[in-house]
Amino acid sequence: MNIQEFNTVGYFIKHYFNWSMNYSDLESCIEDFLMREKKEDIKCFKKEIETLYMLNDSDVIREVSYKLGDRGIPTNKALDMISLLYIKIFKDKK
Repeated sequence: MNIQEFNTVGYFIKHYFNWSMNYSDLESCIEDFLMREKKEDIKCFKKEIETLYMLNDSDVIREVSYKLGDRGIPTNKALDMISLLYIKIFKDKK
């Protein structure tokens, strides 16, 4: 899998949910991203999150986080992070 397909998620991790933040900050980071970024970037972000959520592959998520977002992430936190992002982004859709 080419992790470059997840550039927007990498951007989110690097610039919104960076290494200095705790997982308790993640929800506010999502809200901040959704309010500040351009519609086209939000659309890409949603598509990438949905793809990662459907893949449910912690190794891919960890690789995206590390290589594109400059943040290491434990396996269990990787899946939790994508689940939270997915729920937060798509909650209004249902």
